Amino acid sequence: FASRAFDKDSVGAYRQCGAAAGVLVHLRILGVVLVAVVLAFRAWAWFRAEGPAARRQVAATTGAFALWGGVVLFLSLPYLWGDPVGRLAEYWTTLAEHPNIAIQLFRGRVVSSAALPWDYALHWFAISQPPVTLLLGLSGLGALGLAVWGVVRRGADAWPGRGGGGAELRFGILLAVCFALPLVAFALLRPHAQDGWRHFYFLHGPFCLLATFALMGARQLPVRGLRKEWLVGAACALTATGLSAAALEMAQIHPNQHLYFNFLVDRKTPERLRTRYVMDYYEIAARQSYEYMLRQTSAVAINIEKRGFHRGREWDIRILPAADWRRFTQDPSRDLDFLLINDLSWLSLLPANESFLPVLHRLKVYNNTIITVFTPDLSRVDPAVADRYRALLRAATAGEPVARESGYEVYRHGSRLAWVKEACGPGELMRLFRLAFYPVDASRVSPRRQRQGNNVKQVYGVRLDGKCLGAAQLPEYAVSRVRLFQRSEAGGKRWREEVDIPF
Repeated sequence: FASRAFDKDSVGAYRQCGAAAGVLVHLRILGVVLVAVVLAFRAWAWFRAEGPAARRQVAATTGAFALWGGVVLFLSLPYLWGDPVGRLAEYWTTLAEHPNIAIQLFRGRVVSSAALPWDYALHWFAISQPPVTLLLGLSGLGALGLAVWGVVRRGADAWPGRGGGGAELRFGILLAVCFALPLVAFALLRPHAQDGWRHFYFLHGPFCLLATFALMGARQLPVRGLRKEWLVGAACALTATGLSAAALEMAQIHPNQHLYFNFLVDRKTPERLRTRYVMDYYEIAARQSYEYMLRQTSAVAINIEKRGFHRGREWDIRILPAADWRRFTQDPSRDLDFLLINDLSWLSLLPANESFLPVLHRLKVYNNTIITVFTPDLSRVDPAVADRYRALLRAATAGEPVARESGYEVYRHGSRLAWVKEACGPGELMRLFRLAFYPVDASRVSPRRQRQGNNVKQVYGVRLDGKCLGAAQLPEYAVSRVRLFQRSEAGGKRWREEVDIPF
């Protein structure tokens, strides 16, 4: 709309551009970037205008743009109706100083969204582009830069006006500014709300269009004859090959193609990507795990638990046919059939998520686990796997228990704690076990747990031959005591079953 308005230079075209800008700002407050770009071009047109009539035309078209943009934004966003100016300012301020500070995993470091490095968005952009798009986009920026430099050398009279090649150059400048300005704004303003790469997906559009300047530049190189045809043909062949390779790769990782990474990151080393970047939108990948569970059992009700997902969100199950998603329950009165853990969360780096349960199914992309299906029911696993748990039970219980409380007998077996409950009722394994380790050296406590003075590990138990069995690896540092407990609901109040284990 902006490019067409620049070319037509009519009130009607600028009204349409203003209406589109109003909708854009409604959808994302960063749409004001495009509004600022259009107004900057209009200021340049005012500077270039010759005579009162030309300046009246600039004023009329600019007024039409601003009026229609404001009207459409106001009518489409009822939040502004009470105090348009004040609430629009609040809208922008909330973006810059969002109250919800998120945690991000970036280049292997856990960082706050309020303290992301300046190159966060640029880095994500570089590793998530198909190589051919990255090459052509950068080449297009280079070609555009050469074109602008040529205009600068020829003087102010050579700057783009209406029609001809000048319109192409003006459109290229528009694209370059729309691509670069949000990145610069992020590096300078560091807004809290920009805590995920999803906030920058709109940068792909102008960057891909900038790639066309590279192809146009190849056609306009000052060479003649067959050599030029070869050059253009090679550029087109490179583009087609590169896009086909990216499409093939995305087809191979479908339906998780949103986790595409290019060659600039290590995609071969097992689990390296998962320990360096947050790969978002894991609810989409969950469907494949639900379908796996449905294939594993014909039970009418499938009792599941999900860890690492957004709390209270069950809509991801409803992507299944109604007859299938209605079979899934979360009934605390009976044991789990399956446990689904999202391995994309940055929390997967922490020892708190060590799993004692046998793995039934892992979903991987680029040799990195994104979702794992476990089960506490050893009747569902291979008999050899169940025998390993029986061997652990026999070895752990061969010695004297180090603690006995709340129905649990706790044993120390080498570098591992194991706990057993003989009279294990239904639903007890719906609740995970939590272990609090109290280090002798206080510096061993993680910064997040300084106030409690302990490090926490969470594990689920298994049901084996009528017994409840749990186990967890002891930390490598010396501890003074360990508390083992489960949280549950009793009489409408939350309570704990605790075992205090001195060391």
